[in-house]
Amino acid sequence: MLWKLIKLEIKKTKWRGMLLSAVMLNVMLVLWVVFNDIPNNDIQSYDRSFLSTMNYAGIAYIIFSSVLMSRMIIDEYRNKTITLLFAYPVPRNLIFLAKLIIIAVWTFLTVLIANSMVDAAILLANSHYHYITETLTKDRLYEEAVHMIIFALAAAGTSLVPLFFGMLRKTMPALIVSAFILSNCTMIIVNNDVIHTNFNTYIVAAGICLFIGSLMAYAGVRRSQL
Repeated sequence: MLWKLIKLEIKKTKWRGMLLSAVMLNVMLVLWVVFNDIPNNDIQSYDRSFLSTMNYAGIAYIIFSSVLMSRMIIDEYRNKTITLLFAYPVPRNLIFLAKLIIIAVWTFLTVLIANSMVDAAILLANSHYHYITETLTKDRLYEEAVHMIIFALAAAGTSLVPLFFGMLRKTMPALIVSAFILSNCTMIIVNNDVIHTNFNTYIVAAGICLFIGSLMAYAGVRRSQL
C-alpha cells in the first residue's frame, strides 16, 4: 500500500520544473564555489574546499526541499485537494509517510549529486589554476565519498523538520524561512572542523539530525490531524 501511495505522489508531482531548477542550482553552486569562494577565501586544502561545498549544497537543497514539501503538502491544503486523499480508505499517517519519503529521498539524492558535481569541478579547476597544492590520495577521496553519503543523510533528516512549522499556519513562507534557519544551524553543527574530522562524532551528529527530523515530521503530521 505504501509503495502504491509513493507511486501516486510521484505521478502527481511536476518533476520537470524541479529537475531543471536543480540543474541550474548545481551550475550556480559550481560557479560560486570554484570561481569565487575558493580563490577569494584563500582556501588551500581539500578539507576546507570539500567542507565549503557541503555547506553550500546542504543549505541550498534543504531550502529547495521545502519548496517541494510546499507543493506536495501545503498546496494540497490550500487547494482543498488533500480532502480527496483523505477520502481514500488509507490511514492519514500512511499518506503523509509516502510524501515525506519522497521529500527525504529527493533531498538525499540532490545533496549527494550536488556535492559530487562541485567536488569534481574543484578537482578539474585545480588541475589548471592550482588553488590547492596538497596531494589528493585515493584514501582521501574514499573518505570524502563516505562523508558525502553521511552528510546527505543528515540533510535528508533536516529537510523534514520544516513540516512542523509549515503545518502551524499551512503557508509556504513558514516552510522556507524555517528551512533557511534550520539549514544554517545544521551546517554550523555538523560541518565544523571538530565534528567533521572525527568520523564517529560525525556519524552521531548525522544520526541526531535524522532522529530530530523524523520526530519533528511526526509532530507535524500529528498536528495536521488536530
